[in-house]
Amino acid sequence: MEHNKTIEYDGKCAFALSLGKTPSDTNKKYLLTKNGKTYAFLNPIARFLFKLSSKNIEKADKNWNNKTK
Repeated sequence: MEHNKTIEYDGKCAFALSLGKTPSDTNKKYLLTKNGKTYAFLNPIARFLFKLSSKNIEKADKNWNNKTK
């Protein structure tokens, strides 16, 4: 499956990152685009839970930056 969008966090599960967990690779089937950025999830439940809080993107960004240093 090919997408014309760049997926944040190298396509790893954004919800896992928001929880501070080691993110899993996704098949990029479950996507969410918010504020011009696209996020991938392991399953639809993770995508739904990620959407519940506006702070999840901030948490995932912080955890991703810490993991990639």
